[in-house]
Amino acid sequence: MTAEELKNWSEQPNNVVIDVRQGRAYTEGHIPGALSAPYRQQGWSRPVSAWVKQQGAGLGVGLFADNAVIAKAAKDALEAEGVTVSAIFDGGIAAWSDAGYRVVAVKALTVDELASHLNDWTIIDVREPYELRSGTIPGALSIPMGNLENQVKELSPDRRYAIVCASGNRSQSAAAYLAEQGFDVANVVGGMSLWLGGGHPVER
Repeated sequence: MTAEELKNWSEQPNNVVIDVRQGRAYTEGHIPGALSAPYRQQGWSRPVSAWVKQQGAGLGVGLFADNAVIAKAAKDALEAEGVTVSAIFDGGIAAWSDAGYRVVAVKALTVDELASHLNDWTIIDVREPYELRSGTIPGALSIPMGNLENQVKELSPDRRYAIVCASGNRSQSAAAYLAEQGFDVANVVGGMSLWLGGGHPVER
C-alpha cells in the first residue's frame, strides 16, 4: 500500500491505523489519528485484538510499520485472534513525510528538564484521582485521561503543555491526542515515578 492509499483509507469512517513501530518512533512522528501499539512477539495480539473487538464489527484495521517483516508478523498475530487487517503500510514515517503528508510529533521531556523550566510549562496530570495521593507536580492541572477529550476546549492554544502520568505511557497517548489538536505539548518521560525518584518537589 502506498502512502496515498493509506491516507485515503485512514480518512474513511470506522477505519483505524495501529502504529506497531518500536521505541520512541511514535512520539517522534506518527500519522494523524494513529494509535500506538508497539509490536512484540509475546503477549501483544491478545489485548490489541480485544480492544479492536470492543469497538464493534464495523471497525477497519490498518497497520503502520517501518519494516515489512514486523508488519507481516503483526498482521498474522492479529488474524490468528480473528481480527482482519485491511491495510498495511511498511514504509515508515520518512516515506509518509516524503509524500507530503502531515506528521504529528510529540516532544520528549525529562523530569530534570521539566524541573529546571517549570514556569515554562502548564502541566496536565492525566492520572486517576486516587493516584494523586502519592503527590503531584506543583501547579499541575488534574485532567484524568478519560476526561481529556471533553475538557480540551478549556485549554489555551497559546500555552505549552507538559503531560504526565505514573510512568509515561498514558501521557504519551494523551500528548499525541493534544498534538493532533494543534497544541504545543511534550510527554514527561518516566512520569511521576521518575519525578518522585529524582527528589523533585511535590504537592499533596
